[in-house]
Amino acid sequence: MAEGPRSRLFWRVADHLDYLVTVAGLRILDALAGPEPEADGDRQRYRDRERLRAAFPKINEEPGGIV
Repeated sequence: MAEGPRSRLFWRVADHLDYLVTVAGLRILDALAGPEPEADGDRQRYRDRERLRAAFPKINEEPGGIV
């Protein structure tokens, strides 16, 4: 295989085009399938944060507090 600058440029362009085609295909699949269902861990994390906000209301008022 040739190892010159043109060859490197060709493969970089080919790799970039392959990446764009892959991302476009994945976006189409995501649009068709819809969002993922919420996981149990996500629900638990939300409940834990709400409990922390209720337990420490003044922390939420300060910059850099619990988000």
